[in-house]
Formats: sequence, structure tokens, C-alpha cells
Amino acid sequence: MVIKELLDDGAFKPEKLFDKENYNTLTIALNNGKEQYKEKDIDVLIGLLDPNLDREEKEERLAYVKDHKLHHLLIKSVVEAENDEDRAKLLCICWESGLDFMEHFLFFVEQACDPNFQVALEAYTAAENIENVRDEAILTKALLIIEDCKNGQTQILEDLKSNILSRRI
Repeated sequence: MVIKELLDDGAFKPEKLFDKENYNTLTIALNNGKEQYKEKDIDVLIGLLDPNLDREEKEERLAYVKDHKLHHLLIKSVVEAENDEDRAKLLCICWESGLDFMEHFLFFVEQACDPNFQVALEAYTAAENIENVRDEAILTKALLIIEDCKNGQTQILEDLKSNILSRRI
């Protein structure tokens, strides 16, 4: 298709980009009440979802995420992701970034209850990498969340439970 055809009336329909049947689109609002995100922050995060990203670029983007402390943007993105593939990738970015997600430990425990294997695995890995959680009330709540999981990945949940119990020592 040449540029002239692209500019013709009806040639390009932006609404097609939001067609969930044909496209995988992640939308993140720049302004979310109290939170104000920079366009570059969102671009970096979306760029990390690109399967063709080379290792050097990925490391640069992960460093940007860590340096700019994009905890809340990542959590918001996981919550708003409309498909399991994006949720799993975003959860992976959480632990790969090296950010301290201690205040979001229970969020990752909840995500580990997901029936989708990849989502549960990435959430488990994120929770496992949050090493400083030792508060008995949080650990007890995490164990209750796991007990309430009905459709989760059994082995992942057992491993997470074991990890949580080992923190009590």
C-alpha cells in the first residue's frame, strides 16, 4: 500500500487498532486521578512487550523502569491488561526490573492464583523475589489468599506457600 492510498478516505480506520479479534492493544491512561504518567514512561513499558526487542535494548528499558521507579505504572498495567499474554509479560517485567515491590507483595500472591500457567508463574516469581516481607500479618493473609484459590496452578501455589512459610523462620 502506498502512502497516497493510506491517506485516502476510509483506507485507514483507527478503530481497527482496538479490535480485540485482530489486534493485541494495551492502553494505559497518561492521567489516572492522582497518578500522572509521562508519555515516555508508557512508551518504554509498551516497548518492553515487543517480542523482537534485542537484549541490549531490553536491559536499557528495564534500567529506565527501575531508575524512574515505575512501580505503580506496572501494577496499573497488569490490572488493566486485557489478555493473559500481556499480563504475564508485564508481571515478568516487574521482577526483571529489580524494583522493590514489597508494598505489593499480596498483589503478586493474588496474581499467582490465576488459572493461566504463565501468569501464575510470573506472579510467583515476582512474589518470590520480594525478599523483605516478614510481617506476620501479611504472611498470614498471603497464606489465606492461597488457601482460597480454587482454579490456580497447584504446583505453583504449593511452591509459593512453601516460600511464604520459610519467611516465618
